Amino acid sequence: MKKILVLGSEGFLGSVLVPHLLKFKNISIIGIDECFFGKNNHSSNNFKLIKIDYNLLNKKFFEEFHIIIDLINISNDPASELNKKFTNQTNYLNKIKLYKKIQNNKKLLRYVYMSSCSVYGNNKNLITENSIPKPISLYSKLCLKYEKFLKSKKRIPFTIMRLGTLYGWSPRMRYDIAINKIIRDMVFLKKVEILGGTQLRFFCHNIFACEIISQIIAEKKYQYLNKTINVGNFNTNIIQLTKKILSLTKIKDVNVFHEKNTIDKRSYEVSTRSSRKILADKNFKNLTNKSIMNTYAKIKKDKKPFASKKITLSVYKEFLKKNKI
Repeated sequence: MKKILVLGSEGFLGSVLVPHLLKFKNISIIGIDECFFGKNNHSSNNFKLIKIDYNLLNKKFFEEFHIIIDLINISNDPASELNKKFTNQTNYLNKIKLYKKIQNNKKLLRYVYMSSCSVYGNNKNLITENSIPKPISLYSKLCLKYEKFLKSKKRIPFTIMRLGTLYGWSPRMRYDIAINKIIRDMVFLKKVEILGGTQLRFFCHNIFACEIISQIIAEKKYQYLNKTINVGNFNTNIIQLTKKILSLTKIKDVNVFHEKNTIDKRSYEVSTRSSRKILADKNFKNLTNKSIMNTYAKIKKDKKPFASKKITLSVYKEFLKKNKI
């Protein structure tokens, strides 16, 4: 029985990752989450949720796990800027403490750290894992800082996954990420607001990310041991993305408002080579179109598409206020 620990199991990615992993045989999962965004996974024979700050767990707790998947980050750029001290504590200092607790774990086969392709900042060349990062935001700078820490220590077996901008339906739904927000606004407001729009982005369907994670933790040849990989299924800019979604979904009477000025300076196009290699049997074009249509089908049935808890910035504002941080 392979024992897996998912840190941040109830978040946007965690709440689709847990049921995805539970499809496989001979695994048991413990989820750790403070449940800022609610409890989104259901207990079962192979899954148990512990509502706790993982910093409160002692070293002995971590010793039983073969796989640790670390999804905990304040990953939204505006949210990470709300309280920089709190973000630094959450996204970096707490992870150093975690590392010290697991660095001598003899059972540990893999520690998977979820980083971001936003570490590439603004780059005109096609990005690969060998490209030089140019982080702009606090979030991306802390991702890169912890990546460097992991690589320098070499005490645990790890894989760093730099995710493209996520999208897709999730029990912990987010509408502060591009594709989800565009579809929601098309469906319920009949409008889309584009700021800038020419910046290139690498996008990653959340189920696609789950498939990559499952491949990484199951690999036997250890091709991705102590490696960094870029994970996503397509590149585009927001202008072309809007056109693509309208073409696929055929939503009618949508007004598109385009403001050329934007404060967002990030722009990068990332090679899909690593993702193609890991999931060699996937037709990327069909995968992308199908994932957008699946996301659309779920969003149009959402009863509360404008709930504040579906905006990361709103959730963290409330948390910081409530806890006087």
